[in-house]
Amino acid sequence: MATYKEVIGTSITNIAGNSPTTVNGDIWYNSSATDYKFNTVLPEAWATGGNLTTARRMLGGAGTQTAGLAFGGRAPSTGTNATEEYNGSAWTNGGNMGTAKSELGGTGTQTAGLAFGGDGPSKTNTTEEYNGSSWTGGGNLSSATNKVVGTGTQTAGLSIGGEPSGNPTALTQEYNGSSWTAGGTLGTGRYSMGAAGTQTAALAFGGDPGKKTNTEEYNGTSWTAGGVLNTAVAEQAGFGLQTAAISTGGFSTSSPITAVTEQYDGSSWTTTANLNTARKQVAGAGSTTAGLAFAGTTANSPSGEKSALTEEFSGGGPATLAITTT
Repeated sequence: MATYKEVIGTSITNIAGNSPTTVNGDIWYNSSATDYKFNTVLPEAWATGGNLTTARRMLGGAGTQTAGLAFGGRAPSTGTNATEEYNGSAWTNGGNMGTAKSELGGTGTQTAGLAFGGDGPSKTNTTEEYNGSSWTGGGNLSSATNKVVGTGTQTAGLSIGGEPSGNPTALTQEYNGSSWTAGGTLGTGRYSMGAAGTQTAALAFGGDPGKKTNTEEYNGTSWTAGGVLNTAVAEQAGFGLQTAAISTGGFSTSSPITAVTEQYDGSSWTTTANLNTARKQVAGAGSTTAGLAFAGTTANSPSGEKSALTEEFSGGGPATLAITTT
């Protein structure tokens, strides 16, 4: 009768570097690094990042996981003009906005940010542009509005929805780096939603009034219906691309403040790893492989408590790890 050793074998391949395959479970000896390595598939996960210097909610966010930007917001009951920059581990103070405001739209990068609309203390149509150290005035929105969301870049941005007169709007506006012009109209007027993508390939999802599940996709001219969120939500963070987006946190109908995270693949949403701390009125930045969720509130009360929490999203997927002993 054949032995296990004769049938299966016991040798481990000797490779100078990484294996040429990505098969889950493959093990080899890396003679270059003199260690054993293996292929695996990591799950999606949220990990704790550095706290903001100024705790806040209803703020604007932009940038990436290793170069994030937080600006404005309510801290907790009055607006702030504070700006902070994230380097992948800690937040440091940046240049203050010209006007303290909350419930504003934001997009862009850490060195080319865009902030517009908001409430400070009354609804405003002003726009500010960030250059990595200071804010300067840009072109005004066509009307004053708060609870607006943004996506895109400083020179090709989108302002989506909002609540300009006590009611939701379906208005979309496009920014060219100096002025705003009217874009296509949302199929469903809403505010306090999630957004992702670029000016010509954008995504809008969830939102109020009524905690929505519907998603709409923008092609630079018009909006069309996309896949439906699994959880009806508003006041969540959104980031990523039209074909690879994240919706996380927010205020839902099933559990008022949620930690639920969903990922969009261009046609449908699937539930992925929950935030470690459920929050609404939270901001986000980054991508489906390296994202950020920061600030917000964990309280149900209208006034709300402010949060300084930051969490970093890892999209998981194939990985090569070293075998270590402890």
